Amino acid sequence: MNQALSSCLSGRVDQLLAGGFVHIGVWLPYEGGRVAFQGANPVPDEPGVYAYAVGQEVLYVGSAQRGLRRRIRHYASSKNLPTASRIREKVLETLSSVTSVDIYVIVLEKPLTLHGILPVDPVAGLEEGLIRAIKPKWNRRGRGAR
Repeated sequence: MNQALSSCLSGRVDQLLAGGFVHIGVWLPYEGGRVAFQGANPVPDEPGVYAYAVGQEVLYVGSAQRGLRRRIRHYASSKNLPTASRIREKVLETLSSVTSVDIYVIVLEKPLTLHGILPVDPVAGLEEGLIRAIKPKWNRRGRGAR
């Protein structure tokens, strides 16, 4: 990643919003040690990148290749997906001291090609670029899960 770009990103929500992300809702605590989504209905079904934040701090960045709605739903209910389970536990830990965890998303334009031949995946590229630049606490590829 370009060093100048990396140094200008701080991992703040206002930068995500300036870059085109939108707030779609929050995670709230739910009975039985679960989380409940409250927000946009429906969540966008298109592929995109999402971020979880508390206040201005971005804590997690992920991508949803098969659609944001499906991916967000996995965090509330899936027991078979290791990443969803791990991040849900982080959300639950955080909800013990704050009232909600914010969810931001961006839906990207259709796939790109270089010179009309080589495929470029903007969803994967944006996710990787954000993780490298801002090093969210909950991303293992960032500074390590805490």
